[in-house]
Amino acid sequence: MESNALRLLIPWDFSPVAENALMYAVKIGSLAPSVQVELIYVIESGGLFTKVKLTAKEATEKLKVDYSRIKETYGIEVKTTVMEGNIFHTISEHAADINADLVIMGTHGIKGVQKLTGSWALKVIAGSSVPFLVVQDSPKDKRVFEHVVMPLDFSFDEKSKLQWAIKVSVQYKSQIHIIIPNAFDAGVQKKVNYNLAFAKKHLEGYNIPYEIHSAGKGGKFQEEIVKLALDIEADLILIMTSGSLDFTDYVFGAQEQYVIANEAKIPVMCINQSM
Repeated sequence: MESNALRLLIPWDFSPVAENALMYAVKIGSLAPSVQVELIYVIESGGLFTKVKLTAKEATEKLKVDYSRIKETYGIEVKTTVMEGNIFHTISEHAADINADLVIMGTHGIKGVQKLTGSWALKVIAGSSVPFLVVQDSPKDKRVFEHVVMPLDFSFDEKSKLQWAIKVSVQYKSQIHIIIPNAFDAGVQKKVNYNLAFAKKHLEGYNIPYEIHSAGKGGKFQEEIVKLALDIEADLILIMTSGSLDFTDYVFGAQEQYVIANEAKIPVMCINQSM
């Protein structure tokens, strides 16, 4: 494998949503000069949500079958890895160890007990030093991230998210759709305006096409983000996620959770503050 190959890691559980993640990897990898796709199956060693379905030997045998099927179906060779650990930490740790460029994870959204404890997807992502692309459906067409929605608020960390938006746009020739909240506080609005001016300057510096949208009054910002993405038929939502989750996030659900598990099933790229 070339040293500059695009490294994509896929959490693998033999499910349809994991297959959807693989389809995105194939789609994204087709635009790179060289790509390495790795599937990781985690045997959970403990914890409240442990559901050991396969032994290491069983998982390895199933991965051998999938390796052959994937090579025949998609024309790519994948690396397969079986690890024991906690799914909420092992995936992001392994991604960092192999210098992955992106983790592509399939999710079913928020169901059952997750509504009380917080999205499993968000807990896997929290604190990762590698960006996550969370998908629910398979790719719908040949275009890759043509329209990207990027929420922009008053946070200082918005500059880090902008860097990733520029990287995505340069790579995939994306149009960036910035959505800003409806701020009721003059101080907050001033910070939003500063971040917006900063974003416009840098997007224009890279000749990146963009549009600016304002969230409606009275609505929750995360709902307005998804609504805009649905209205413009966006291919991707790019958000900044919390570096860690506290008890409040688990009980009431972090705001990012709503976007990640959006009912429109639009892919979401998650950039952590820790990056």
